[in-house]
Amino acid sequence: MELDEFDLALIERLRIDGRASYESLGADVGLSRTAARARVQRVLASGALRVVAMVHPEFDGIHAFGHLSLAVHGRTTAQVAESVAQFPDTPFVSIVSGRHSIVAELRSSDVANLADTVSLIRSVDGVQSVDTLLYTHLVKESHLPAAQQPESLEQFDDTDRRLLNLLRQDGRMPYADLADRVGLSRGATRTRVLRLIESGVVAITGIVNPTAFGMTRMTGFQLHLETDGATALSAIGRMAEVDFLARTLGRCDAVGTLITRTGAETIDILDRMRAIDGVRDLQSWTHLELVKEQYDRRPLRVLPRSVGAGAAR
Repeated sequence: MELDEFDLALIERLRIDGRASYESLGADVGLSRTAARARVQRVLASGALRVVAMVHPEFDGIHAFGHLSLAVHGRTTAQVAESVAQFPDTPFVSIVSGRHSIVAELRSSDVANLADTVSLIRSVDGVQSVDTLLYTHLVKESHLPAAQQPESLEQFDDTDRRLLNLLRQDGRMPYADLADRVGLSRGATRTRVLRLIESGVVAITGIVNPTAFGMTRMTGFQLHLETDGATALSAIGRMAEVDFLARTLGRCDAVGTLITRTGAETIDILDRMRAIDGVRDLQSWTHLELVKEQYDRRPLRVLPRSVGAGAAR
């Protein structure tokens, strides 16, 4: 599918507000409401874009985060990546260039369950070695609600959770359809959805495959920092091209992801990072194929070894 500048502009606005009206989308990019609607529906139908509810990890009981770098031997990289993607606690899996062949992100209820998942991934056929980083602080996560800590979760009931589950499937589901599914009026449904968004529990956003259609370049990086590096991380997090950044415990002090349009832009951003006071060393890798990006799915609280091992082979 060929995407022009209008398509890319619409996608960018849907990443900011996945429930933006067709009228406002058209006005933002210089199209009529009808033309904007047709383009958005075409992009959604192509699979280049999904609009879903991204729920705050605290709401789903997620308290442990990690990053894995995998070396592969004995099976193709694609086969191993598909096996790793079967685990419910791996919302992100990508084939990359460099020393490691695959990187994956882990999100689990606690460190013990995260460690169990790492052990299961080590046992997957074709996984030669696993290098694990634990996230100690999420500095920037474009896909999550902006609030570091959502308001009290006790105020939300089963109806709110049913609405969230529907919006995880289709973030642009009309209020009338949502209302029919949960048994409320359209006005009451709209009020609940807006309350969920304003509370910091959920963000409705467009999720794209950055390595598809030649749209963008996706680059991972790791940092070694001087002293605590807080000022350097703050500066890097403010860069528009930085899509994700986390403070880590392990082989490096931080790990992140860049989204850029061209190779020249990628080089420029990496050079700017290296020049920041407090950055001692920077290493990077290129994402070649995004195998899984499914942050809208709740992880299992307990992953039985027999089930996980069977799913991974």
